[in-house]
Amino acid sequence: MSGAGTLDLPEDVTPNDVTGALARRLLDDVRRKSGIRHDRPLERKLSRILMAMPLDMLESWVRVIEQSPADSPDWLSLIENLTIHETYFFRDLPHHAHLRGHVLPAIIQARRTERTIRLWSAGCATGEEPYSLAILALETLADLGEAQRTDHGVVTAWTVDVLGTDISRIAVRQARNACYSGEGLGAFRDLPAEYRLWFVPLEGADPNYRKVRADARKVVRFQQHNLMAPQPPETGFDLVSCRNVMIYFDDDSRRAAQTQLIEAIGPGGWLVLGTTDRPIRPELFERHRGDRALAYRKIGGPA
Repeated sequence: MSGAGTLDLPEDVTPNDVTGALARRLLDDVRRKSGIRHDRPLERKLSRILMAMPLDMLESWVRVIEQSPADSPDWLSLIENLTIHETYFFRDLPHHAHLRGHVLPAIIQARRTERTIRLWSAGCATGEEPYSLAILALETLADLGEAQRTDHGVVTAWTVDVLGTDISRIAVRQARNACYSGEGLGAFRDLPAEYRLWFVPLEGADPNYRKVRADARKVVRFQQHNLMAPQPPETGFDLVSCRNVMIYFDDDSRRAAQTQLIEAIGPGGWLVLGTTDRPIRPELFERHRGDRALAYRKIGGPA
């Protein structure tokens, strides 16, 4: 050290070299703990974050992060600075049409005795997908005469339970709030007209902001969860959805995440993945094709 906040470096080593090397070290740790693969854009983003810190503190801070568990506040703060929670309601309309027209009716038919539907949206970011699933489930129940559409929302004797999980604490807090913006490329950018009444304006607030209707909110719950954890948050789901998440994973991480997803599905339950993903255990599933949509039913149950 030549002075406070200053680090002596060999002449052929620049501060950018140091931050770049530390960024690569951290990204190895990120991959191990979260499954997110190391690529150049992510390295550049992390390097910019590190360059804002005093150089003489960086290596000790990186060491602390590496030694922190994946649920520690310091490590989660790093992940929340690196990840992008970009999503919107009813993203990929053919997929949601397939759910309402084929998958959810099959689940409802299989669960008529229990009158319970359990759905898990993994890697749900700020909650648009689990709320979309809840709306679809309630609408499908009404389509099949198992619920009534009233002036106060959809009323049914069925229990609908939708779990949304994400690694980010911030995203989970936003999801629980259930308030979304329609500005620009906002949460309502591709919202079909038939679902607009599921979102209500906030009294006295910016008209671009809307809240998910109460009957959908009450059937959705959220918790923080890492897809690299050894076990799923719960098991016995009728449908597990993990879309636009594993594109950020390397092959080993995809296998680990899918092992967890498959374990969470109950007998005869369904798996929904992103358009570029396929089940790692195809022999366990039947493929069900829709119009530009695909879902997988787990063999060995009534659904």
